[in-house]
Amino acid sequence: MIRSIFLVLCFLPGFALADLPQRMMCNGQNPAWTLRIEDDTAVLNHLIKTQMNLMLSTVAKGQLTPVALTFVGDRDTAIVVVHDRICGTAPYEAQVLTQRGQTPILLTGCCEVTK
Repeated sequence: MIRSIFLVLCFLPGFALADLPQRMMCNGQNPAWTLRIEDDTAVLNHLIKTQMNLMLSTVAKGQLTPVALTFVGDRDTAIVVVHDRICGTAPYEAQVLTQRGQTPILLTGCCEVTK
Protein backbone atom coordinates (compact mmCIF):
# COMPACT_ATOMS: atom_id res chain seq x y z
CA MET A 1 0.00 0.00 0.00
CA ILE A 2 2.69 2.50 1.01
CA ARG A 3 4.73 1.57 -2.07
CA SER A 4 1.71 2.29 -4.30
CA ILE A 5 1.19 5.71 -2.72
CA PHE A 6 4.90 6.48 -3.16
CA LEU A 7 4.79 5.52 -6.85
CA VAL A 8 1.74 7.71 -7.44
CA LEU A 9 3.41 10.68 -5.72
CA CYS A 10 6.56 10.21 -7.81
CA PHE A 11 4.58 10.72 -11.00
CA LEU A 12 2.48 13.69 -9.85
CA PRO A 13 5.04 16.48 -10.37
CA GLY A 14 5.65 15.63 -14.03
CA PHE A 15 1.93 15.17 -14.71
CA ALA A 16 0.85 18.51 -13.27
CA LEU A 17 3.70 20.35 -14.98
CA ALA A 18 2.75 18.98 -18.40
CA ASP A 19 0.97 22.24 -19.32
CA LEU A 20 3.60 24.59 -17.83
CA PRO A 21 7.09 25.22 -19.19
CA GLN A 22 9.82 23.30 -17.33
CA ARG A 23 12.01 26.43 -17.17
CA MET A 24 10.78 29.83 -16.07
CA MET A 25 12.17 33.02 -14.56
CA CYS A 26 9.78 34.80 -12.22
CA ASN A 27 10.28 38.15 -10.53
CA GLY A 28 8.50 40.88 -8.69
CA GLN A 29 9.00 44.35 -7.23
CA ASN A 30 8.19 45.93 -3.86
CA PRO A 31 9.84 43.85 -2.51
CA ALA A 32 12.29 42.78 -5.21
CA TRP A 33 12.64 39.03 -5.71
CA THR A 34 13.49 36.46 -8.38
CA LEU A 35 12.71 32.78 -8.76
CA ARG A 36 14.41 30.63 -11.39
CA ILE A 37 12.65 27.31 -12.03
CA GLU A 38 14.59 24.68 -13.97
CA ASP A 39 13.00 21.26 -14.28
CA ASP A 40 12.62 20.04 -10.68
CA THR A 41 14.69 22.70 -8.90
CA ALA A 42 14.26 26.37 -8.07
CA VAL A 43 16.42 29.17 -6.76
CA LEU A 44 14.56 31.87 -4.83
CA ASN A 45 16.42 35.13 -4.31
CA HIS A 46 14.66 37.28 -1.71
CA LEU A 47 16.85 38.63 1.10
CA ILE A 48 18.98 35.47 0.70
CA LYS A 49 19.45 33.01 -2.16
CA THR A 50 17.89 29.60 -1.50
CA GLN A 51 18.04 26.49 -3.67
CA MET A 52 15.07 24.13 -3.38
CA ASN A 53 13.78 20.92 -4.92
CA LEU A 54 10.30 20.32 -6.31
CA MET A 55 8.41 17.97 -4.00
CA LEU A 56 4.88 18.22 -5.40
CA SER A 57 2.85 19.97 -8.05
CA THR A 58 -0.90 20.26 -7.83
CA VAL A 59 -3.47 21.56 -10.29
CA ALA A 60 -6.58 23.25 -8.93
CA LYS A 61 -9.31 20.65 -8.61
CA GLY A 62 -11.37 20.42 -11.79
CA GLN A 63 -9.24 23.08 -13.54
CA LEU A 64 -6.15 23.32 -15.75
CA THR A 65 -4.69 26.25 -13.78
CA PRO A 66 -3.50 27.49 -11.43
CA VAL A 67 -0.71 25.05 -10.65
CA ALA A 68 0.81 25.03 -7.15
CA LEU A 69 4.47 23.98 -7.02
CA THR A 70 5.82 23.01 -3.61
CA PHE A 71 9.58 23.50 -3.24
CA VAL A 72 11.62 22.43 -0.21
CA GLY A 73 15.19 23.45 0.60
CA ASP A 74 17.55 22.87 3.50
CA ARG A 75 16.25 25.90 5.43
CA ASP A 76 13.33 27.31 3.46
CA THR A 77 10.23 26.25 1.60
CA ALA A 78 8.09 27.94 -1.01
CA ILE A 79 4.73 27.27 -2.57
CA VAL A 80 4.56 28.90 -5.99
CA VAL A 81 1.08 29.34 -7.48
CA VAL A 82 1.35 29.88 -11.24
CA HIS A 83 -1.61 31.22 -13.20
CA ASP A 84 -1.82 30.87 -16.98
CA ARG A 85 -2.71 34.54 -17.56
CA ILE A 86 -0.93 37.60 -18.90
CA CYS A 87 1.10 39.53 -16.32
CA GLY A 88 2.41 42.77 -17.82
CA THR A 89 4.29 41.45 -20.86
CA ALA A 90 4.85 37.98 -19.36
CA PRO A 91 2.60 34.98 -20.11
CA TYR A 92 2.28 33.82 -16.47
CA GLU A 93 1.40 35.36 -13.13
CA ALA A 94 2.80 33.95 -9.89
CA GLN A 95 2.38 34.19 -6.15
CA VAL A 96 5.13 32.82 -3.91
CA LEU A 97 4.33 31.88 -0.33
CA THR A 98 7.50 31.54 1.74
CA GLN A 99 8.86 32.65 5.12
CA ARG A 100 11.79 34.23 6.90
CA GLY A 101 12.12 32.54 10.25
CA GLN A 102 8.64 32.61 11.77
CA THR A 103 7.38 35.40 9.47
CA PRO A 104 5.22 34.34 6.51
CA ILE A 105 5.82 36.22 3.26
CA LEU A 106 3.64 36.50 0.14
CA LEU A 107 5.41 37.69 -3.01
CA THR A 108 3.64 38.48 -6.29
CA GLY A 109 5.03 38.85 -9.78
CA CYS A 110 5.30 37.60 -13.34
CA CYS A 111 7.03 34.67 -15.07
CA GLU A 112 8.74 34.36 -18.44
CA VAL A 113 9.68 31.13 -20.21
CA THR A 114 13.45 30.54 -20.37
CA LYS A 115 15.59 28.06 -22.28
